[in-house]
Amino acid sequence: MRPHTLLAFALGTLPLVAQQGDNKEHENMEPVVPEKEIPPSPVLSVADALKSFKIAPGFVIEPVATEPLVEKPVCLDFDPAGRMWVCEMRGYMPDIDGIGESEPQGRISVLEDSDGDGKVDKQTIFLEKIMLPRAVVVYGDGVLYLDEHGLYWQKRDGLKAVGEPEAVDANFAQGGNVEHKPNGLMPNLDNYLYLAKSDKRIKRMGDKWEIEPTAFRGQWGISRDDYGRLYHNHNSTFLFGESLVPNLLTANPAVKLRYNDNHGLGDNRTWPIRVTPGVNRGYLTKERGYSEQTLDPKTHKLINCTAAAGLTVYRGTNFPKDWYGSGFVTESSVNLLKAIKITEKNGKLSGTHPLGEKEFLASTDERFRPVNVYTAPDGSLYLLDMYHGIIQHKTFQTTYLRNQHLSRGLDKPGNGHGRIYRIRSTSGKLEPKVDIGALQGLDLVKMLMHPNSWHRETAQRVLVERKDPQTIPLLAKLAANGAPVARIHAIWTLQGMGELKAENLVPALKDRDPKVQASALWASTTLQPGELSKLGAGLVSLKPAEKEDAPYLARVLGTVGTADSLGALAKLLKSEPKVRFIKEAAISGLHGHEAEFKPLVESGDEELLAWLDQGENNVGGTTQGPSLEGEELASWNRGKALYAGEAACFSCHGPDGSGVQQLGPPLDGSEWVTGKPETLINIMLHGLTGPITVAGEKYTPSTDMPALGINPMFTDQKLADIATYVRNEWSNKASVVTPSVPATQRAATKDRSGRPWTEEELKKAN
Repeated sequence: MRPHTLLAFALGTLPLVAQQGDNKEHENMEPVVPEKEIPPSPVLSVADALKSFKIAPGFVIEPVATEPLVEKPVCLDFDPAGRMWVCEMRGYMPDIDGIGESEPQGRISVLEDSDGDGKVDKQTIFLEKIMLPRAVVVYGDGVLYLDEHGLYWQKRDGLKAVGEPEAVDANFAQGGNVEHKPNGLMPNLDNYLYLAKSDKRIKRMGDKWEIEPTAFRGQWGISRDDYGRLYHNHNSTFLFGESLVPNLLTANPAVKLRYNDNHGLGDNRTWPIRVTPGVNRGYLTKERGYSEQTLDPKTHKLINCTAAAGLTVYRGTNFPKDWYGSGFVTESSVNLLKAIKITEKNGKLSGTHPLGEKEFLASTDERFRPVNVYTAPDGSLYLLDMYHGIIQHKTFQTTYLRNQHLSRGLDKPGNGHGRIYRIRSTSGKLEPKVDIGALQGLDLVKMLMHPNSWHRETAQRVLVERKDPQTIPLLAKLAANGAPVARIHAIWTLQGMGELKAENLVPALKDRDPKVQASALWASTTLQPGELSKLGAGLVSLKPAEKEDAPYLARVLGTVGTADSLGALAKLLKSEPKVRFIKEAAISGLHGHEAEFKPLVESGDEELLAWLDQGENNVGGTTQGPSLEGEELASWNRGKALYAGEAACFSCHGPDGSGVQQLGPPLDGSEWVTGKPETLINIMLHGLTGPITVAGEKYTPSTDMPALGINPMFTDQKLADIATYVRNEWSNKASVVTPSVPATQRAATKDRSGRPWTEEELKKAN
């Protein structure tokens, strides 16, 4: 669901010459693959679609729900009874031009297997006329969901909607287009909901919703592991994993920390089993003089992923044990499901492809469009297939791809299809059906010990919602004794219920299992000061179970803030100076204690001392706004709107200007942004090809930044507005840019015609 490169359109769409996605400089868009080698792409029955699949040995794929019971499914949430609440994006690209997409045709349906044969036989339409729904999470009394524009709460009585949807934030999904909107709403261990394509997280607090900042993550799809660490991706990168839990390093608003905790897991090579000319930049070949090669010249198959979408970290009971914790990522443009084996050493994640030059699942059916995947209640893997000929949105579609669609009739039918499959191991058992919502007391708490992750996580969600006081002593007992994952769930269930006490964490803090200790330290950061102080003496004498626990301990010691804890923090930093993020964690916890801690820092640690100075001198936080007035402020405001909206700069550079791994370098603190305005304008006019060094660090984006100068939509005024904004946002403070600068640079550099700059060329030109 994307162009060949996200960066190519991150700052805006290209002009409508033939198609909006056309690049003016790409004159030769003739097909590369000989027509005789391209098989037809008819609509296949489910029975014939099953014959098109090639799956890893020992596994089978079988239908769970098919049309007419489901149409264009993009995501789901399982309720405690195991029913699927599915977002159906029925309005997505109904024809080659997307006509009718602006009409609210989407819906949330509940799919149910009432006779227990493993197949859906009942559909209940819960909510209709939704504009391109993209995320849903089910509560006992309602449903939280995202549409094209906002975040909404719909009360429910069973499977019946009650009243009208209530806007939690009607502007939550502003900026970007359908392919670049927040999605996910994934419940995590810490009882927050996390999203992809967003820098927000959400938590229910009674009848209200708390929306907080978090790191900007991914594009489409988000997942987690047993310990609350997050996984996401971008369209051209299959999988990223984070070594630390979310928001551990962001508790000090007075200090702007720059860190990168995204680890690319595995490479981005694809191995389709069908020739794949139907991708947006399939015409790019080095023989034609292009710098990129989209398809393998020998096989005519996509080389690297271009439409990585929904993903999961499988944590079920049906697959063989060595598959537990593996990543599964959909690639919708070339009809496959990628498997990535995730391993961890010393707290750092890495990934490999266990099947070599084969995919876990691939299809010869071009209409097979896998977009999301989930660990299911029965312990298997559920796969959502939009089953739609067109997967690329009109905003980015090229004339080349349009012709590909039309030549094989992929534009028709525009509606009516969709499938949900189950992937299971032939040697594994399926979990029996259980309604976790019907359980009470000890039976419900026991579900936190279940080997299938869906049971554990659903039990936690139910317990947190109910807040039944009779379960508190049971949870406290489990938090103190039990299997590691069950103890971790018990701790965070108490936290979500508002019943977590210092005494509940003492056994886990002393545990030598590094994951148990890390989670206890993480949970301690959520305690009220009075409760946290009860742990002070124990934390001062605590030794990390493994080096990976050191950042968690550093974070908490700084927050305790006593003379003893600060002394212990100084010793910890001195004894473990090479542990990744330990200093950042310390600064995160030291908010309000920077001055007290500074005398304990070794004089040679200039980075840490600079952070402490920043925190001490900026007690009120970092949000000050621009020191501009009149038309300059108006230009800044227009640029801010363009950055998050029409130009969608945030897609590659992040909402906070800190950059996005493999997509765009940081703008905050960049000398290329705050230096001569002509330099920044030249980059915006003609684009940039990496690598590039920013603030002493080298960045190598996966593809080129686009040339806005070839898009008539971006006038001199708009370019000036964007430049003024990024030069005066975050920590940047530089002169404003007037429209005369883009006008002058257009004329002076017109011979480049959108050819991207290199770093060396920019240095010479400026």
